Amino acid sequence: MEKYDVIVIGAGNGGLTAAAYASKEGLKTLIFEKHNLPGGSASSFRRGRFEFEPSLHEMAQVGSEKNPGSTRKVFDILGTDFKFHHENSTYRVISTDPKEKYDCRLPCGIEEFCKKVDEEVPGSYERVKRFFDYEEKCIKIVNNLSNIKAKDFPDIMNLLRMVSYSTEKVMDLLGIPKKAQHIISTYWPYVGEATNTMCAFMMGMMDYIYVLDGAGMPKKTSHEISMSIEKVIRQNGGQIFYNCPVTKILVKDGQAYGVIAGGKEYYAKDIICNCYPNDIYGKLIDKKEVPQIELKRVNARQLALSFVTVYLGLNKSAQELGVEDYTVFLQQSASPKEQFEQSHGLGGKGWVIVNNMNVTLPDFSPKGTCVMSITTSVYGDEWAKVKVQDYRKTKYKIAEEMIDYYEKTTGIKIKPYIEEIEVASPVTFSRYIGSPNGTPYGYQTSNWDGIFVRTVFKHFEKPIKGLHYVGAYTEGSLGYNQTYKSGINAVEEIKKEAQKDE
Repeated sequence: MEKYDVIVIGAGNGGLTAAAYASKEGLKTLIFEKHNLPGGSASSFRRGRFEFEPSLHEMAQVGSEKNPGSTRKVFDILGTDFKFHHENSTYRVISTDPKEKYDCRLPCGIEEFCKKVDEEVPGSYERVKRFFDYEEKCIKIVNNLSNIKAKDFPDIMNLLRMVSYSTEKVMDLLGIPKKAQHIISTYWPYVGEATNTMCAFMMGMMDYIYVLDGAGMPKKTSHEISMSIEKVIRQNGGQIFYNCPVTKILVKDGQAYGVIAGGKEYYAKDIICNCYPNDIYGKLIDKKEVPQIELKRVNARQLALSFVTVYLGLNKSAQELGVEDYTVFLQQSASPKEQFEQSHGLGGKGWVIVNNMNVTLPDFSPKGTCVMSITTSVYGDEWAKVKVQDYRKTKYKIAEEMIDYYEKTTGIKIKPYIEEIEVASPVTFSRYIGSPNGTPYGYQTSNWDGIFVRTVFKHFEKPIKGLHYVGAYTEGSLGYNQTYKSGINAVEEIKKEAQKDE
C-alpha cells in the first residue's frame, strides 16, 4: 500500500510549487503529471534553430535580490537556482481607432508614468496619480489586515469602494478623462475582464505593481523555472511520475483519501489538484460523492479567455528590423469594453500584443535572429465550430491578419524574414494543458467572483475534506505569480489543519 502525506495532481505552476514546498517542509510528497515534462504553460518548444516561450513574457512583483517582491520571495522560499532578468519598462500602446488614435510608450515609476499620460492627455496628471495613490493605500491595508487600527478607517473605505465598484466607475468618479482611462487600462487583458465589469482594485493593483517596479523573467524560458522547481522536489525526497494521469480521486463520506493512477491506488490525507474543478467533479470523483453546492458553484462560473498565438523565428535581429519595444499593444478600438466584445470570435479583432524577447534578452535566439510572439484573445468555444478540414487554413489566416496589422501599424516589415512560424489556437492549448476551451486563466474574475469574493468565501468552498486546489481558478486568480503563490498557500493550509488535529 503506497502512503504519502501529500499527493499532487498536475505539474503546472501551482502543482510544482506545492510539491516543492511540501517536500521541503518534510512531507512525503508524490506528484502525478500526464505529460513527459513539468510546467504546463511554463515550458518551451523548438522549431528549427529557435526555442520558443509558449506563454510567459513577464512576471510582476519580482523586485531585486536586495529588495525582493512577493514573487521572488516564493522562489527564495523554495530555494530554486534560476536567475531573473529585470525589464525596466511597461508597454507601448498603439490605438488605431479612428475615433481615438494614439501611440505612446509608458515608463516604469509611478511619477514618470503619470507624467507620460499627462503628456498624451494634458490635465490628467493629478487624477491619474490619485488613482495610483488610492491603490497604494488599498494594497497596504490588504497586506496588513491583521493589524488594522482606527486611523486606517478612511483607507478601508477606499478599499471597499475599489473592490465594490468597477474600474470604469472609479475612474469616472476620479474625473480621469476617457482617453487617459483607456491608456492606463491597457493591461486589462492580463486579467481578461473589461474595465466596466472588472473591480477597480484588480485593475489598479495590476497597474501599480507593474508600473512601480517593472517586471521580471527568467533569462531563458519559463521551462527553466519549471525544471528548477522540479530539482527542488527531487532534492527533498519528493517523487514525480510523468506520463501518468490520475484517473480517479478516492473520496468517501466527504473525505478525500487517495487517487488511482496507472491502475494502482495511492493514499494520502491531502490531495492537491492543479486541474480544473469542472474536470474534478465531472470526471475524477464518483458522482455520489460530489456535493451539489460544488456543482452549482462551478456551473455558475464562466470560463475565462483563451488565446491565438503566433510564434515567429526571424532571420534578422531586432535591431536590424527596427524593433525597439519589448511589449506593444495594438488596439483597433481604444475602449476596453469594445475590445472585450470584439474578442468573442475566432481571434484577432479585439486586441493584439506583440513581444520581442530579444529586445530585453539579446541572446535569447542565435546571433542575427530574433524571436517574436503575437497574441490575441478568444472568449467562448468558437473554435469548436471550425471544421477539421478548415482548421489549419483558419488559424494561419488569423495569423497572417495579425502580422499584417502589426506591419501596417508599426511600419516594421517582418514577413520577408520569417524562418520559422507556429500558430497555437485554443484547440492547441486545450490539448496541451487540458483545460476547457484551452483557457489558462481559470474563471472570469468579474465583480461577483473576483479576488476578494473568492478570498472571503475560500474556506466555505471546501466541502470535501482533504481536497485542495492550486492554479488560476483559486482565490489569487490568474497570472504566473499568483499560481506559484497558490502552491505555497495550499501547503500552509495543510500544515495549519495538521496542527489543529494535533
